[in-house]
Amino acid sequence: MKRKKKNLQNEIDDGALIAAQLERFRPLLSDAEYAQAAEAVNQPLLPSLRLNPLKGGASLAAELQTRYGWALHAVPFCPGGYRVEIGSGPALSETLEYKNGAYYIQESSSMLPVQLFNFEDAGQPLIVLDLAASPGGKTTHLAARMADQGLILANDASQGRIQALKIVLQGWGATNTAITRFAGESFGRWFPETFDRVLLDAPCSMQGLRTAESHPPRPVTPSETRQLARRQAELLISAIQAARSGGQIVYSTCTLAPEEDEAVVAGVLQKLGGTVMLEDAQAFLPTPAPGIAAGAAEADSDKMIRLWPHRYDTAGFFACLLRKTGPGAGTVQVAPAHSMEKAGFVEMAHTAQASLSARFEELFGYALSAYLQTEERTLVMRDEKVFLFPRLFLERFGTLPVQAVGMQLCTLNEAELLPTFEWCTRFGAQCTTALLPLEGEALAQWQSGRDIPAPQTQKSVWLVTDPQGRMLGRGKVIQGVLKNLDYKRYL
Repeated sequence: MKRKKKNLQNEIDDGALIAAQLERFRPLLSDAEYAQAAEAVNQPLLPSLRLNPLKGGASLAAELQTRYGWALHAVPFCPGGYRVEIGSGPALSETLEYKNGAYYIQESSSMLPVQLFNFEDAGQPLIVLDLAASPGGKTTHLAARMADQGLILANDASQGRIQALKIVLQGWGATNTAITRFAGESFGRWFPETFDRVLLDAPCSMQGLRTAESHPPRPVTPSETRQLARRQAELLISAIQAARSGGQIVYSTCTLAPEEDEAVVAGVLQKLGGTVMLEDAQAFLPTPAPGIAAGAAEADSDKMIRLWPHRYDTAGFFACLLRKTGPGAGTVQVAPAHSMEKAGFVEMAHTAQASLSARFEELFGYALSAYLQTEERTLVMRDEKVFLFPRLFLERFGTLPVQAVGMQLCTLNEAELLPTFEWCTRFGAQCTTALLPLEGEALAQWQSGRDIPAPQTQKSVWLVTDPQGRMLGRGKVIQGVLKNLDYKRYL
């Protein structure tokens, strides 16, 4: 009873806080739109997900609806994004597909920023900076839109948030990422004119007016808003400086506070003069959602996007698209340096990479050598761990201190090669041997976390699936028993 009362009180407190925030924004809306917004903020948001094209085909949405009884409704500005009516089905976080990284749970408004970039006309592998990346949702979106090509430098200043970023990227299965932990304000000085695309989803006051697990409402003082706006401007300047001439920058927040949105952009445009310009982002929406007039950006405010809760049935959100038009003056500093060798990473010799590729072909029927060649990846060892590294990282940022790079491929010693769970869920469907589909009692035992009798063959490692081919984890044969190595992931 006490818990129910507490939850009810929290709902009341959240409702009062949201109502007060909406009242503050009342001058920005017509009477009719204010009434619509007031009604919208009292409606619960449907959960939403974004499919992972690296781990599922075009049929995955239909499969989820059939398998779980969900009703999926397409997000109008994000292909592969869906709002979900759960019905009597499981929660989004309780499915095998989610645990295998086949989709990411993300409030639909947060799917907008990455959609503003143009990746289709690049004509070359792109180098992309995600300046404030944790927890990693937008980084996974970047990886998806880039088809795991090029390189993404995913940065976050907080050590506490880095671990969440690592976990999300591991689950997504991308191999084109590198994680760094630095103040975002430094990148413009360290790497001017470097990145083809820069995303700044800035830290903000989270005044989105609709509750979401990732963006809970909270009280915000005018002083905090001013402090946030100053930092947002510094980060945006850094993002623009780090972009190459002709490159694109997206600035976004999950707040509707004009001081953190249009006003920040207007101030930065005024400060940087003719080195950057606003591009019209309205073309990405079925119906316009323009920004509001703000200082120097008044004439261009309709090029920005302001998602009020009632317009697209989302949490409140702001985004705009900028293009770097020329190099700007600014202080240049030398970036921190730490050799990969000092960090314990050593690129494998060509012969060793060829030998390991041959073992993958023999054990799993997987053409690792072809993947390395076509996707511009290389194999790097640290102790007994082998990683898939993007060559582009080593060529352009090989001395930059990192928290993680690429994907761990396997552990390796003289007696055994054991692929990682992340590799299995990303590439297991391309294997032709060592796949072990389970059904009936064996399937039930495995899904409950138990070991099962080993197949009567000489293979020591198996990739275990259900009858539909969904990956259940890795099995290792020890004394006639197939050990369930990944049972904790499914319990």
